[in-house]
Amino acid sequence: MSDTQSSRPARRDFRGGGGGFNRGGFRRDRSEGPAGPGVDYKALIEYVAKSLAEKPEEVLVESFERGGGTVAIKVKLADGDVGRFIGKAGRNIEAIRTLVRVASLKDRKRVFVDLANAQVETRPRGPRNGGARG
Repeated sequence: MSDTQSSRPARRDFRGGGGGFNRGGFRRDRSEGPAGPGVDYKALIEYVAKSLAEKPEEVLVESFERGGGTVAIKVKLADGDVGRFIGKAGRNIEAIRTLVRVASLKDRKRVFVDLANAQVETRPRGPRNGGARG
């Protein structure tokens, strides 16, 4: 049917005539600096951490500028909330790091999120020789 063909938008042929790559209006020039206000990474992490925590009043988030466009964020939580922040198999903290990484792309910064009170395992281990436990 010619009616359905005429109702479609005209198809452009991009194969010839341009002379090279990125000609013909497809150039992606990025302006200097961000288009909108910058992201407050500390506030973002603090909001997420307090939302996950059972004791939000004990959440403490510190932000440090390292230079070279790098920001380090340390999160302190109550001992019972550390596991909730990390999540099963580390899924929560990886999702938080991904969220911050995506938010930091616009500002062209590198943002690191770490726990300040990471738990050290103090459980006794088995024998060093790899033998059976007795």
